[in-house]
Amino acid sequence: MICEECNEREATIKFAEMTDGELTSWNLCEECAREKGAAASLSSYAGPLVNILMGLLEEAEEHGPEPSGPVCPRCGLSYAEFRSSGKLGCAVCYASFHGELKPLLRRIHGTTEHTGGVPSCREREFDSLKEVKRLQSELGRAIRNEEYERAAELRDRVRAKERELASTAGTDAPGTAGGDGSGEDVDVRDDDA
Repeated sequence: MICEECNEREATIKFAEMTDGELTSWNLCEECAREKGAAASLSSYAGPLVNILMGLLEEAEEHGPEPSGPVCPRCGLSYAEFRSSGKLGCAVCYASFHGELKPLLRRIHGTTEHTGGVPSCREREFDSLKEVKRLQSELGRAIRNEEYERAAELRDRVRAKERELASTAGTDAPGTAGGDGSGEDVDVRDDDA
């Protein structure tokens, strides 16, 4: 890179100056930087390490910014793009951005649990899913309270309910995105609550 002041020598210093609240920066050679008021070049203070870091910085500037956050492996949407548009690209985005979406949904809706209506053809399956979640919560309490016989009973009831759900719902159960045509089952249920 050529010095932006003299347009002759190689620029080795990125010089920044704040004037009246406005930041101005130039890529300068050491001589022009000295004339601008820099006592010595940065490389004279720290040696080769700074040159390496400055080279990496310049390379990063040339290639543009890295995508911010995770990227959906199916549609290529980045989390930053989702945040700017407010729209997800495909069903796999829910799983790809799961960790980022949970706090966002909690902040917007007050919960990460679905509380709205359910189509009548799915009502029974949805109720079964809620029952499984309730039993799992009860199972966790029983284990914490060291009520192992009760925990074994609850474990068996959870497994039976899950088998029942699997046999009636297939891969297109509520809480999954299996019916999106991708051939993948993506679980988007809240596993923390």
